[in-house]
Parts: sequence; C-alpha cells; structure tokens
Amino acid sequence: MEMFFALIPLFGIFMFYIVPAAFIIWFLIKFIKIQQEQTEILKSISEKLNRNI
Repeated sequence: MEMFFALIPLFGIFMFYIVPAAFIIWFLIKFIKIQQEQTEILKSISEKLNRNI
C-alpha cells in the first residue's frame, strides 16, 4: 500500500505534463503532414493550369 502512495506523484506528473506534451507533438506532426499534402495538391493544380495557358 505504501508503494501505491509513493507512485501517486509520478502518475500525476505523467498525466499533467507528459501526456499533454505527447498530444501536442502528435497534433503538430499530423498538421504538418496535412499541410504538405495540401501543398502538393495545389502544386499539381498550378502545373495543370500553367500547361493549359
């Protein structure tokens, strides 16, 4: 039982610092990938428009 009470602060640190930081990093990586895909799509559209002019 004493071991459980000793681990509570570590669990709190994990929940309030590490989990949000991991979520933010995951979100930023996902956002960057989406932006890269949109950029590629826009480049291909631009190239097609330039060929038709």
